[in-house]
Amino acid sequence: MKKKYLNSVLIVFLIIIWGAVIYKYFGKSDTSNKNIGNNVANINNQPKYNITKDTFLLKIINKFPFKASKRIRKPVQATKVKASPQKTVPKHIKKINTVWPDISYHGFVKGNHKTTRLVLLKIDKKLYRKRENETVVDLTLVKAYNDSLIVSFNNIKKTITKIHD
Repeated sequence: MKKKYLNSVLIVFLIIIWGAVIYKYFGKSDTSNKNIGNNVANINNQPKYNITKDTFLLKIINKFPFKASKRIRKPVQATKVKASPQKTVPKHIKKINTVWPDISYHGFVKGNHKTTRLVLLKIDKKLYRKRENETVVDLTLVKAYNDSLIVSFNNIKKTITKIHD
């Protein structure tokens, strides 16, 4: 029973809404059209502004703007102030003969939890297990590869190859 009552109320509202829409579209009276006609007759046809023409002369350009120029244009160079050359004293770099310890590279071990490699190397007949960027007897392990090792001793880098047994 409630559905039947609800449907009938909704149909009534639908008819009222559509009736209002149709009335607005088709139901306009002719009195509004008569007032518009009277207003048009009262308007003067004289414009309130003046139109003046602006004339100018266009020059014809005979050059093709996209063609490369036959003249080579040189850029204007600004005058440069010449600075007096400074006297440089040649630095004599003395090569210091550093005595490297006896190093042999035996490989590396990479762990699951560590990001750096554990290097096996023998320095002066003594075996060491050190990680990259650690120092042993003034010798720093820079980087370990599969076949070589980069070490630095007194800020001088050297590459040591792996010994294959």
